[in-house]
Amino acid sequence: MLTFEKVLAVFADYLQQDPLYEVVLTSHGYTLMAWEPRKNQWYTAEIMETPEILLDALLCKYAEYLEEQLTDSERDLTAAEQTEIDAKCTRLKAECHEK
Repeated sequence: MLTFEKVLAVFADYLQQDPLYEVVLTSHGYTLMAWEPRKNQWYTAEIMETPEILLDALLCKYAEYLEEQLTDSERDLTAAEQTEIDAKCTRLKAECHEK
């Protein structure tokens, strides 16, 4: 069964590396927050109502992070790079669903 705790455990390394995103437990539930370093403020905060929603959101942010690491926002991904990112995301998603 997918749980918030499992998703957060699987993505812990990523969340420590990426300075732009953070998941916090608020009085309303788990919240994905995004930081804008140039303005020195949070620019978005979204409640993650289910572990599935959190997983999908973190997979998206993780893929964006990997793309940025590879391209430095200066070029498009190659097909091989996209395949590599897709494979990494698939592995993390599978790990989240392991018992």
